[in-house]
Amino acid sequence: MKKLNLIYALFLLSVFTSCQKDHPIKSDTPGNKPPVIANVRDSVSYTVEGKTYITDSDPYSFLSAGGEEMDRKVVYPDSSNKFNYALVGNPDSVLYYQKNTILSNNANLGIFFIKKYSKKHKNDGVIYHPELKDLPQLFAVGKHPYAEDFGWKNSQDGIALNISVNGSVYISYAPFNPNKPSIPKPGFQKNSTFEIISFTKATSGGYNLEARFVATVTDNVTGEQKKLENGYLRLYFVPIVAADPN
Repeated sequence: MKKLNLIYALFLLSVFTSCQKDHPIKSDTPGNKPPVIANVRDSVSYTVEGKTYITDSDPYSFLSAGGEEMDRKVVYPDSSNKFNYALVGNPDSVLYYQKNTILSNNANLGIFFIKKYSKKHKNDGVIYHPELKDLPQLFAVGKHPYAEDFGWKNSQDGIALNISVNGSVYISYAPFNPNKPSIPKPGFQKNSTFEIISFTKATSGGYNLEARFVATVTDNVTGEQKKLENGYLRLYFVPIVAADPN
């Protein structure tokens, strides 16, 4: 029996040695340190009617977050006055968004990453911030839908954009307008795409995001629509999350 145990031990040792040769364990040496992933510079470019807009070399960028009630309806306290209205949704729900803004002389962008949550954070009156574990839903690599009814019914997750075109602001969504409540028609983004092609953690602790997109954008005052093409976006940010997930 002792002889068999010795043979078995030698067999395990030879297997382990062979595995080490095939898959050597990396030691903590300078050559094996993870690569430094630097923060990307916020930038955006897009084409509208054959003209390309691109941010300056040093644009001004900032990050904000907010929340609104979701699944809203319009309520008229006085049915004879269509300009006296309120948008009322479920008070136990929240449509959370993170907004990244890039401003420059040549191109401006505001992008909302939008997600519905069934309940607010436990502190009443405080804007809901999702927990860290929820972030992949907002910034997951892959295609994301456009939230067409952002600023109105707030029933959809996804992306919302506003951009500058020849000094005017065009948006990818249809907020409530008492003068033109059904412009544009639902489904106007059916041929549009927004795809996050990379989302990586930078060495500094924040995140780098890269995306490409195509969208229909509308002047919310005149209702004029334009096609945004060849959209490309890079962002660096530290997401706004809840400090206490319990």
